[in-house]
Amino acid sequence: MSCHDIGRGMNEVVKTTIELYDAKAIDINATKKIIASCAAAVNWCDGNEYEATAYIRRCRCGKCLRMVPKGEKLYSVWNVSNNVPDCYNIDKKADIATDGLCSECFDEVISKHCSDPDAGKREMEYIESHYKDGMYKSEGEYPDHNNGCNWPKRI
Repeated sequence: MSCHDIGRGMNEVVKTTIELYDAKAIDINATKKIIASCAAAVNWCDGNEYEATAYIRRCRCGKCLRMVPKGEKLYSVWNVSNNVPDCYNIDKKADIATDGLCSECFDEVISKHCSDPDAGKREMEYIESHYKDGMYKSEGEYPDHNNGCNWPKRI
């Protein structure tokens, strides 16, 4: 059984990190590094990486960190076909904070990972034909909860 509390705790750190990024208090590289560290940290307590990044993973690109408007495409590097080698390590190698990427960043990351300029476009077509719209489209806003729980009171 996994520990959801560590995911909620790390997601709170992600929320604060994004607030600092949006306020221009930290740069994009520091932001991505902190967020990726939050996702990795859940492994110390049998947590789920996606819970640690739930605040941004359905509305922001994990590479450029742009807010993706509701209904625009946001592809997960975890949903690629078996034609992508070593797919479960893309997020560790590609300088991304979360698995969800806007179309441009997804194309860039997958094509580079596969050493094939057409791989990104092929994988976007694969995802669109194998997953429901809700699995690859942005919700366009932050969730109003922390993995199903109310956000804690701020200090």
